[in-house]
Amino acid sequence: ILALAVGAGCTTAAPVRYYTLNMIPSGNPPAAVNIVIDRLRSAESLARKDILIKKTPTEIEYYASDQWAAGIDELVTEKLIEEFGTPSDQQRTLILSGVIQAFEQVDTPEGALAHAKLSVEFRKDRYGDVLMTRVYDATAAVESSSASAVVVGLSKCLETIARNIAADAAKL
Repeated sequence: ILALAVGAGCTTAAPVRYYTLNMIPSGNPPAAVNIVIDRLRSAESLARKDILIKKTPTEIEYYASDQWAAGIDELVTEKLIEEFGTPSDQQRTLILSGVIQAFEQVDTPEGALAHAKLSVEFRKDRYGDVLMTRVYDATAAVESSSASAVVVGLSKCLETIARNIAADAAKL
């Protein structure tokens, strides 16, 4: 019994693998306005650095040894900044803030999907009236049910969301 207890204590856990989003801009056309991100915060289920898996509509779990290299709010903000590009002095500026409602792998009978959902507000300045409130929701098929494939899919979801945000911002 002692040998089993000692042997069990010597087992090692799988090493933690850390992930970040693909921060290379997608090449979407530049926004017709400057979009400055004031603050994006994460929903409570996304506050952990673990990568979330939505197993069913009512059940979630997290990858055991795969984590985000930083908080999701920080990673999503950085990716959107890269997508929106460098602000121009010749364009007007809109301020974007909101909540990251979903940033996850979704298991379906057909396979895994990457899913991102942001609820945002647009303002002319940080404390001004809200010009528009909108929810952006994107999914992307992934090659496999693995953290690395889901992270690639989530990067693509944010590229789609950034393109839609830029299009809506141009209308304001």
